[in-house]
Amino acid sequence: MVSASKRTEGISFAFFLFLVYLFFLYLRPVELFAQWLVDYRPMLFIWLFAFGGAITHVMVHKDAAAAPRHYWLLFGLMFAVFLSLAVRGLFGYAFSAIAEFSSALLLFVFMSFNLQSMSRVRMTCMVILVSLFMLAVAGINAYHTGYMSEELVMQQGTYNPAVEIPKVRPPIPAQDKSGAFLWRVRGVGFLNDPNDFGQALVMAIPMLWLYFRQGAWIRNMLFVIMPSLVMGYCVVLTNSRGALLGIGSLLFFGVRSKLGNFKTILLMGAGAAGAIVIGAAGGREMSSKERSAEERIEAWVEGFNMLKGSPLFGVGYGRFTDAYYLTAHNSFVLGFAELGLFGYFFWMALIVLGFVAAGRVVQYTPPGSPENRAAHLLRSSLVGYLVCAWFLSRTYQAVLYCLLALCTAVWINACRSPAYAGIKELHAPLKFFKTTCLMVVLSLAAVRGFILMHYL
Repeated sequence: MVSASKRTEGISFAFFLFLVYLFFLYLRPVELFAQWLVDYRPMLFIWLFAFGGAITHVMVHKDAAAAPRHYWLLFGLMFAVFLSLAVRGLFGYAFSAIAEFSSALLLFVFMSFNLQSMSRVRMTCMVILVSLFMLAVAGINAYHTGYMSEELVMQQGTYNPAVEIPKVRPPIPAQDKSGAFLWRVRGVGFLNDPNDFGQALVMAIPMLWLYFRQGAWIRNMLFVIMPSLVMGYCVVLTNSRGALLGIGSLLFFGVRSKLGNFKTILLMGAGAAGAIVIGAAGGREMSSKERSAEERIEAWVEGFNMLKGSPLFGVGYGRFTDAYYLTAHNSFVLGFAELGLFGYFFWMALIVLGFVAAGRVVQYTPPGSPENRAAHLLRSSLVGYLVCAWFLSRTYQAVLYCLLALCTAVWINACRSPAYAGIKELHAPLKFFKTTCLMVVLSLAAVRGFILMHYL
């Protein structure tokens, strides 16, 4: 009889289709190179076959890479999305919201049905990395050569009255010296916003270091360091201030253990000063007094007003911009404003469980083991992603649930490993209720603190 670990080490046809789906999800080759196929919806058919195979496997072998509480929290969040609109009598919109948001939550489920071994976790990370790296290279090339620039580079006006706007779009963004436009590299599909693309790259960069090998300098340079630099440069070209702060958080936590807090803060301060000098944000100010930052703070104030008006169920999924002319510019604010404290609890609980799962593996598995390294790096990815999310309205984006599924899968696989069978602390159920309640309060206090500091 084949053991569960051996059974899931290889690549089954269903798992292969799962990897193909992830590749198509992030890179979007159909939209880029074969738009005539869009009407045939190839991604839907790949998903149906892959999900069907995965759920059949899980039903037979009972080895999903998530605990029951994860699925209950996903259901609770989905119910909160429905309830946020249903309590207002908007049942038609409520069912539409479920259909819209289900793709993100089902990605978590889909991944948990496929990541039953560490080799599968590594292969999944590899596919995500290859997809985003190819998209980053294509975006950099579009910026510097103009090839596919209309698809991969967003042209955004600077609204400077002293600058004359060209009558035609400059063919090569990198050579535009008019000062009339801000050029921002972006992806395709759900990453077609530069902020989303930058946030996904921030999430991916720590994953590259899963493939670092001590002493293999040529290999590390080609497959870890150079891709990290390419992705980092692409983040700069997105001109996403949130993504740049996400990169800063990765650097901070990456070098803190080596240098200590004080030296790390000095290094980050020097780096921030250098970024200001070279204009790493594309001339966009990082100050809270800059106009777009003021609008962001005003949106946060409105988010609190929405929470006060509807504290339990919020103003309704997708209805923030119905109550205010801008989006929240903060995933946490968007969550509690639209879903109320009821839905915000479930959303925060999933994030807390992701951190707790990764932290448990980091704490109780040997340093340098595959599980320990993966948990450590995925936790860094989650930190970077959430730093970006503090300045972006990405409460419901699929990338977050993909990352949470990876963190969860590493813990599940560590618990199933015979090497750690005797570590009771590792196998203990993940507790989240008290921590989630605390994080709900702290996140509300943090947003309020930012608002108060702005108006001092």
